[in-house]
Amino acid sequence: MVMILTTTPLVEGKSITEYLGVVVGYAILGKNLFKGIFASVRDIVGAR
Repeated sequence: MVMILTTTPLVEGKSITEYLGVVVGYAILGKNLFKGIFASVRDIVGAR
């Protein structure tokens, strides 16, 4: 069984059997966001 997910109203050659509605995602950024970003930059450039 294959489930095709799309944001278009129709898929050529297929019939739509169910509309599931809008999907929403959330991301929560912690207080260590900048610490993680700077650590990543240090990893890329090789600085300690």
